[in-house]
Amino acid sequence: MCAHDCIKLLDGFSLAQKTVLRLLLAAFLAVGACGVFLQSALWGWVYLGVVISTQFFMVLPTLCGHCPYPRHHDDCLFLPAGLMRRLVKYRGPAISRGEVVQMGLALLAAVLLPQYWLSMNPPLFVSFWVLALAFLASFPFYLCKRCRHRGCPANRVKRIHLAGQPEP
Repeated sequence: MCAHDCIKLLDGFSLAQKTVLRLLLAAFLAVGACGVFLQSALWGWVYLGVVISTQFFMVLPTLCGHCPYPRHHDDCLFLPAGLMRRLVKYRGPAISRGEVVQMGLALLAAVLLPQYWLSMNPPLFVSFWVLALAFLASFPFYLCKRCRHRGCPANRVKRIHLAGQPEP
């Protein structure tokens, strides 16, 4: 049906994919929080507050609000699909430039804020970056090449491979 270089698009995520990505995300955020808390409880709470609030108020409505998987494929990489559907209303596939900026700021906050405190603890610093890079690399090198979210700016599926594929 397609040429030898055609990549099969994902209709959902395996339990292994969900488990690994969820653990990597939780682990790098936990290591970041631990590194901050070890140096300053106040800044540890600030980091947790920033990460939780940016995920809830920036990532969920922007990225997750446009993702077709919870609505059209009854699956989600980060939360149970039913919970995601209750938390976020589907807003169609198109993501605005402002929403891309919001997602970028949320990611930068999660990754860059703990660096000062992590630099004081080399084992935590290295652990944080190993986990964060493993998490972040899974998107451009695997998931974004197979994703059905056509409106996402990170989607790397060649448009020719989408010909004849049903719209999510």
